[in-house]
Amino acid sequence: MLNRLKTISIFLLAIAISGCSFDSPAPTQSADTPLKPTSPSDRFTPNTPTPADGALNQLLFVTLRWECDNASSFDVYLGETNPPLVRYSTTQSKSYTTPPLKYETKYYWRIVAKGTDGVTRTGPVWSFTTIPSTSSTVNGYALKLHRTETRLPNTVELVFQVLDLNGSGVTNLQLTDFEVFEDELPLSIAESGLTIVKRPTTPYKLKTVVMLDNSRSIENELNIIRNSAKQIISGIRPNQYVALYQFSDKVVLMSDFTQDIDALKNLIDNNYLLGVRSTDFYGAMKIGALRWIDNATMDSIIQGCMIFISDGEDTQSSTSLAQGLYAVHNKLVYSIAVGPAVQPEIINAFSTGGSFKPGQENEIIKRFIELENSVVKTANSFYVLTYNSPKRGNKDRSLKVRIKNNPYQGSASFISTKFNSAGFN
Repeated sequence: MLNRLKTISIFLLAIAISGCSFDSPAPTQSADTPLKPTSPSDRFTPNTPTPADGALNQLLFVTLRWECDNASSFDVYLGETNPPLVRYSTTQSKSYTTPPLKYETKYYWRIVAKGTDGVTRTGPVWSFTTIPSTSSTVNGYALKLHRTETRLPNTVELVFQVLDLNGSGVTNLQLTDFEVFEDELPLSIAESGLTIVKRPTTPYKLKTVVMLDNSRSIENELNIIRNSAKQIISGIRPNQYVALYQFSDKVVLMSDFTQDIDALKNLIDNNYLLGVRSTDFYGAMKIGALRWIDNATMDSIIQGCMIFISDGEDTQSSTSLAQGLYAVHNKLVYSIAVGPAVQPEIINAFSTGGSFKPGQENEIIKRFIELENSVVKTANSFYVLTYNSPKRGNKDRSLKVRIKNNPYQGSASFISTKFNSAGFN
């Protein structure tokens, strides 16, 4: 893993030197969003970061905060490179809670403010480092609010999710594990009829893109690729859907997402054929990564991954290395490297989940099982809080939910929301 991260860093440095950039870098001057150079001390430029610049031992959920006047929205850039090149969010608030991060990793972040005067101002680059995996403070829970609703005569309902600090769903909590405060006062279970129950399992799908190189550089490896692909497909899980591609000069869809293992194997045996002397490897990575969006809501969960079997050689150059890497930066990608022209640096740079060799297909199938177990936990980590409020009158009320004796005390350790009691009786 360490070697892979070093390799990625080398390639990103090469990209920076060559003048390339990812698809969504910090904004540059344009006619409609002029970029105005400002000093970091300018109050219209993002300033006063939390955590403080250079902070250490941050938990895997980090709430980024900043100050900035006269801005209508903010782009949040976060990553392991300096400067960070990946935009994670656009928000109107002056805070953003990250997805689960990696242990003992230095992250760089910056905020780009869209000013109400039409000027875009880019803040300085700040950094923080997460806790080591051996830290005793990694235990704890994070709560994520999904919905707040009220119903007459006086019912308040919340749907929320509980995760551990690795981002895995927490499935075994009960009413007695929680504390609930209405307008800053503890809510009486006896008087409010408060209940907190687990929501029924959220439906989920595992989407998998299998991308097979059929260019001339792997002409003698076709049978190895066929056998490897069929073995991987034999290990798909009950809720897993596979889309099958082959690529040389262009990327060809052989089958859209399906669970029909026999049909996929038949396509690999009969329709996976040798292509031409041109390879759009970077384009294949970009197309494959665009076939799914990882998403977890209370109504549906989609988790995807891509497996490519290739030597990693791109001879076409119709898609840049930077564009290919940007496409997979937040996606789960596995690889099986084949052929005499294997490009190990390229293979490793794109293999965000790991790189393997022919004969190690079962290692990828194990990853399928781990992914499924993680998604099942997420699907069972949604809770419904319901109670009858004693409040009356057309007023905004505050509601706070937290877990008793939570070792984690950060900003994601509780839910804070509001509702209006108009019409309650």
